[in-house]
Amino acid sequence: MPSFIINGAWIVLGLSFVIYMTALYNRAVSYRQSVESAKSSIGVELQKRADLIPEIINSVKGFVKHERELMQKLTELRADTKGEFIKTFYAVAEEYPTLRSSEAFIQLQNTLENVEKNIAASRHIYNANVDYYNSLINSFPTLLFGFSEMKYLEFDKETQERVHVPQDFK
Repeated sequence: MPSFIINGAWIVLGLSFVIYMTALYNRAVSYRQSVESAKSSIGVELQKRADLIPEIINSVKGFVKHERELMQKLTELRADTKGEFIKTFYAVAEEYPTLRSSEAFIQLQNTLENVEKNIAASRHIYNANVDYYNSLINSFPTLLFGFSEMKYLEFDKETQERVHVPQDFK
């Protein structure tokens, strides 16, 4: 067999190996970036929880306070009325204003649920990406590149705590 065919075969084999190793290296880098991106997404969700929930809680408190004051005034007006005015008042069917605090409570509850679901989903994505990355870099021949393993998600106790929602809304 001519030597140029043997040399050509070695060149093709060598180039194939270089291309394969480059693809593996780039794949590991891509997974590492996916882990970093997923970690960033968790930070966004945690910040959203820290910023959004207290604002909604304050909004609900405002609704509750306004409606409490309104009902108190209506009750006082009703108690102060006497005689014929009461009959007329009842005849008008006591049209009370529509109260919206229950809608605000439902919105708060839905927001809490959605934010917590988003945080859980982001944590799952992060840990799945870490799993893929660690599996790749610990398998042969990728382990030859010397990539460091990434840790699964761990938060300090303060970060894991949910936002406190007051029960009395006074």
